[in-house]
Amino acid sequence: MALAALARVRPLIDARAPWCVTIYGEAAAWLHGNHLPEPARAQVRTAVRMLLDGGAPAPVVAQIRGQLDQLAKPRADHEARSHRVHGVGIFATPEHADLIPLTTAPAPWVGVGDRFVIGPLVEGMLAAQPRAFVLAASENRVRLIDASATHAEEIDVPGLPDDLRSAARLDVGGDRETLAHLRISEDPDERLRAYAREIHHAVEEVRRPARAVLILAAAEPLLSILAATAPEPKLVVGRLTGNHDDDGPEQLADLADPHIRAHRDRWRGARDERMAESPPDRRLRDLDAIEKAAVEGRIDTLFIDTDWRAPAADGESGAGGARRPDRGDELIRSALAHDATVIPEHVRTTGDAGAVAALLRYTVVS
Repeated sequence: MALAALARVRPLIDARAPWCVTIYGEAAAWLHGNHLPEPARAQVRTAVRMLLDGGAPAPVVAQIRGQLDQLAKPRADHEARSHRVHGVGIFATPEHADLIPLTTAPAPWVGVGDRFVIGPLVEGMLAAQPRAFVLAASENRVRLIDASATHAEEIDVPGLPDDLRSAARLDVGGDRETLAHLRISEDPDERLRAYAREIHHAVEEVRRPARAVLILAAAEPLLSILAATAPEPKLVVGRLTGNHDDDGPEQLADLADPHIRAHRDRWRGARDERMAESPPDRRLRDLDAIEKAAVEGRIDTLFIDTDWRAPAADGESGAGGARRPDRGDELIRSALAHDATVIPEHVRTTGDAGAVAALLRYTVVS
């Protein structure tokens, strides 16, 4: 799951070049629309100063400054910032710059090195996992909303019925009296069950590949029927009662957000419990031992404070005096390279103690 969740940012994780600028900042500063407020401009100035102090050639500094300035210009595809977006990650080289909205709020950071600082980025990507879809249904309308996206959006679902009438294939010719009679005839709940099964059949073709959980949004009795007919009931992690036909994607995502956060907290808590209940010889807290296990691909789950910074083991200076990646970043890279699960932590510690822990896939008998 870790690699799939991070597929979009994999090139940034793997990138290596002499002058990589990393900035983590507040969404309000960087997603202002048409100009950079002072906090963002201050981060740009810091990046330029660090480039110059590291010995970057003047043309390189000018190119990167130009890339960062370009981010401040309004774009034709500019959308209003979702209030679920709290931070941004910015990754610039002389040739290109990426700005990635994050639902997390990483500590402000500016760095220059031969790799990007990826810990907070990884945390931001994993914070949106697993994906969560809102299935909003009534007798008159059915939609599937991706509530994981920084901008919630409706998903195109092939075969999804438009409404109860189309699902039941009722040839009533728009006759409301006939439709009303059918609704109150012998077994209206059975028609709703058939409707719900047809909805789930179409939705599963989209949900399953995405490994998404579901939040159901409907009025009773359809809400309970959708829950009862779900192919994988354990993946229904929340219910929103009432008719939501008039709610847009962002409104539905906002309503679903507490359920999504609670599910992710439960998932994370289960990982913590698994760590605590595992045999002592499968739990590591020594940094050197964890680094060795990560390189060997023996880590099942890495728990790491993404705010922790420590000089890389192979030295502090890279090309042109630029700082090398830190130990935490290299640990994350090694863990992801072997498809380990990464659990971001914020332990408020100093030094190495407590910043990193790992659960091993297996022990090595010497």
